[in-house]
Amino acid sequence: MKEDKLHNINSTGFKAPKDYFESFDQKLMQRLEEDTSIKGITATGFNVPKDYFDTVEAKIIDKVNEENKTKVISLFSRKNMYYVSGIAASLLLFFAIFINTNNTEELSIEMVENYFIDSDLDTYDLAELLTEADVLEEDFTLVETNYSEENLEEYLLENADIEAILE
Repeated sequence: MKEDKLHNINSTGFKAPKDYFESFDQKLMQRLEEDTSIKGITATGFNVPKDYFDTVEAKIIDKVNEENKTKVISLFSRKNMYYVSGIAASLLLFFAIFINTNNTEELSIEMVENYFIDSDLDTYDLAELLTEADVLEEDFTLVETNYSEENLEEYLLENADIEAILE
């Protein structure tokens, strides 16, 4: 039934027989006066075991104590954690080795030159890095030269290709 029509219902849906409540008291009293329904019954149908109420308390306490004696196994023991962490580590290693995508580019001379140009490395810093990397040959020595703009200009004019510099 739709909710919008609930306010139109006038009856409850339950019906009682005609004159039920007017004659109910009389009919009840008549049934109580009749002994025919009670005469054939000798027992109530409920039996309590012998000494039930004397021993019930001890039985309950014994059952409660038995529940405390049950063995409890923890789900998060150290042994289980070692197994789980070992499995996780092996899966991680598997993914790292076999599913590794190689997107590395080869290192070119231009990339190294651009790195040195963009970085703020001094010649001393560069020499220190090269000695730490053991890249230098044994007979290679760094010589610090004092130069001025005139010496540099003279060197470039004598040894450098002007077309290469302008490009």
